Amino acid sequence: MKKLRELLLKNLHLKILALIFAVLFWFLATNKEITEATLRLKVEPIPTGSYRVLDYRPKELTFVVEGYRRELSRLKELQKVTFPLPAELPKERGWVRVRLKKEDFHLGASVKIKKITPPYIEVKVEKLVKRVAPVEVNLLGLPKGVKVRVSPNYAVVSLPEELAKVPITVKTEVVDVTGIELPAELTISLESRFKVEPERVRVRIEREER
Repeated sequence: MKKLRELLLKNLHLKILALIFAVLFWFLATNKEITEATLRLKVEPIPTGSYRVLDYRPKELTFVVEGYRRELSRLKELQKVTFPLPAELPKERGWVRVRLKKEDFHLGASVKIKKITPPYIEVKVEKLVKRVAPVEVNLLGLPKGVKVRVSPNYAVVSLPEELAKVPITVKTEVVDVTGIELPAELTISLESRFKVEPERVRVRIEREER
């Protein structure tokens, strides 16, 4: 028994180090192992043309993927995967079937998509028209005796067809300029439930000349 104990305790620190290195190598090898998995992920189509998406189906797709085990484990934690729709669709309104392309989904540098089920998605779209609208600055605490210049003083708004003839303006986000040192130049975002271009404008505030 004494000899066995001496044998076990001999070079104990080296044995512990060897065990630690063995565990580390096993962990690295496991995470670098190429494996295949089937995942069901929520998706969201992103329009790239003159239309907007009102609805789509299905909301989830099944992916057969291949990659490092660590990368595939990370994919299970994704809340949603976005992908672009074509700029041009067969129809400008109503339900349209779009065939899915593997290269439109980016799940990770080391992840290869082998199959998507179903191979298509149906989207309900609405045509948009572009309108030029004036920009209205929304400033709080603006001192008296100043002038405000906006550049550009207009924005291009993408609207549904039924709103094409409705008078519209685009407002900036609310900014409090109380006590601001003049002259001042700000970059302020535009607020709209529709797509606007540009997304920001430059606002210059200066005292009026007398």
